[in-house]
Amino acid sequence: MALVTDPTLKVIPDFAGNAYAGIRMDLQAATNQTEEEVMTRLSDTWNADHNTRIAEWNQDQEAEARVLAEVERARITQEDAECAQHEAEAERERLEAEKKKPKMNSFDKASSIGDYLTPRPAQYAIQKLTNFEYVELWYFSPEGCRDALKSSRLIAENDLSITRTDDQLMLRPTSVFKALKAAIVDHELSFSIFLQAKNLFLIQISKAKWPWPHIDALSLFFWHLENHSIQNNSNIGDMVILTYASCVHQDWHDRLKRDEGFNIGNVNENLICTINEELWDKVRSRTLNIVCP
Repeated sequence: MALVTDPTLKVIPDFAGNAYAGIRMDLQAATNQTEEEVMTRLSDTWNADHNTRIAEWNQDQEAEARVLAEVERARITQEDAECAQHEAEAERERLEAEKKKPKMNSFDKASSIGDYLTPRPAQYAIQKLTNFEYVELWYFSPEGCRDALKSSRLIAENDLSITRTDDQLMLRPTSVFKALKAAIVDHELSFSIFLQAKNLFLIQISKAKWPWPHIDALSLFFWHLENHSIQNNSNIGDMVILTYASCVHQDWHDRLKRDEGFNIGNVNENLICTINEELWDKVRSRTLNIVCP
């Protein structure tokens, strides 16, 4: 039976006091011992019993501590198991969400655009072949933003279309799926508008959480073109840069979709020279037509 009182708190009784005088006399008469011997015997007996109780108390405390420790271990094990289960469920949910999230293919950082570009089909055909959308920089120009705001004000509230997002059907304005009629291709922009538009474009792709390697590569692409020396050495330098930017940017999107991505930040000087020669040929041809009608 477990002890309920800590025996270490008890002190030995005063066997020499008056309270034990009768017991001492009885023990003297029964054992023919002196009073001193009787008190010694009483003390020894009490101490022996006291030590036994302390030993039992310590054993009970150790046993109780072991039980409590086992209960605590069981509690921690259960909590760890529940935590692991919750983490596993959260990880499964994250993986499921990751599967549904659109992916953008990577590219070889050591690669570059080729010296020649494959002719492109119509934009409508490109959009049918790929889910990776290319958008003209005009949409990020001041004029493009003004036109978008003007168009949004003209949309009727009941002009809606059904679209699927993450396995859910949603109603969205039809204008989301229509190109603005005023949009123009990149190489027909003025160079100043091109520079303004690319800044907002880079901000928007960052907000859209594009992969940082792609954002960095595009930032470097625009920086190289903005500071290219051909603008100082050619009367058509701006047009060369705009043509290169337009063609290479579109080709980069197509290559990424086919998992043939190249580092758009690596400018191909041979291609710039080719474009420069082609544009000069057009200038010379127009000049000859004017001189020799």
